[in-house]
Amino acid sequence: MSVIDTTQYDTLERAEIDRSLPIAPQVYNALRQRIVDNRLGPGAPISETMLARRLDISRTPLRAALQQLAGEGLIVTRPQVGSVVATLDTDRLEEAVFMRGALEEAVVRRLAARGLDEADLAESFAAQKRAADADDYAAFFREDELFHARLAELADVPNAWRMVHSVKGHVDRQRYKLMAGIPYRSMRAYRDHQEIVRHILAGDGEGAAEAMRAHVHSVLELPPAECHAEGEAGGNTRPAAARHAVSQGEERQ
Repeated sequence: MSVIDTTQYDTLERAEIDRSLPIAPQVYNALRQRIVDNRLGPGAPISETMLARRLDISRTPLRAALQQLAGEGLIVTRPQVGSVVATLDTDRLEEAVFMRGALEEAVVRRLAARGLDEADLAESFAAQKRAADADDYAAFFREDELFHARLAELADVPNAWRMVHSVKGHVDRQRYKLMAGIPYRSMRAYRDHQEIVRHILAGDGEGAAEAMRAHVHSVLELPPAECHAEGEAGGNTRPAAARHAVSQGEERQ
């Protein structure tokens, strides 16, 4: 029997589980984020026993969280091995980009038709700019998620973002690699957001949808194989393989 490396679970000691709230969603979020940012890299074993002990929770909410992650293709079960973190699934990535693009393009068209108060996004843009100026890709990733969720909320279709979130696990892994791998890639995303909102404020639904489409599909600019290789290496440092994409990433800033 192989010995499982428990050091991969060390950061979970800091995952705060609020016992007054449903536990399964908290465990899901904690594990999902660690898969996305590669603290739990491809092939990392998922031990129910060790996770339950580390988080001091029962198996029932843990299994619910793991089932949700498996449903999103982020965890797979291998014969004689058990559950492990999945490698980047190119098919799921492309399918999720397609689905996300369709839904988010509809969201911005709706906002352009209904109108938008720029002040509703002022705080979001301020937070995004701070993170982008500092090239803090982890902070920007969080603000990026909140921005897109906010657009859906302002369009009165918050479930659209929840639906997107349920299918974009592999997209997020690729997005995180892009932000980590290309200097000031977060600044490009910030400027994409500004362009999208400019079209919305102008009542230009098609322009907003086109800008959103380019923004969502930009995750495919760095070949999945490169990001997969980076993930296997287990690092979040900027890869040499990203050099060819730097000029492309800066081009639209």
